Amino acid sequence: MGLKIINSIKIIIDTLGWKIISLIGAFVISLITWSLNERSKRIYEEYKRKEKKYSKLISALKGFYISSLDKKLRDEFLNQLNLCWMYCPDGVIIKAYNFLSTVDTNNKSTNEEREKALGEFMLSIRKDLIKRKPLKKTSLKPEDFKNLKAT
Repeated sequence: MGLKIINSIKIIIDTLGWKIISLIGAFVISLITWSLNERSKRIYEEYKRKEKKYSKLISALKGFYISSLDKKLRDEFLNQLNLCWMYCPDGVIIKAYNFLSTVDTNNKSTNEEREKALGEFMLSIRKDLIKRKPLKKTSLKPEDFKNLKAT
């Protein structure tokens, strides 16, 4: 009789052991799934935020066209460019400054040079949006920041 009880206890432990392992496994899998889902949501939300900010930046570019030369739009572009320091990769900021140097009234850039600089700037924005990776590091230095004013 004592042997039967021991065998019964052993069977119960063996059975419950697999159930516990299955339960823990299901919990771990659900935790991993939830974590990946949350990461995906964060990446999408960051993409939408960047897309909205880039849209404002691009809309303000109109202030640099000869037919417009709207000082308010140029001020808005410079303001958006300053905000870029919080979320844009280095390449976008550098290309934006390169574009601004071509439209500077003191610089006698050709239309072709301006168009090329604008194209490089737009391409850097596109590449940033396509890669959908969070900004992790920068090579920019404090002296790279330019406090520009529209003229």
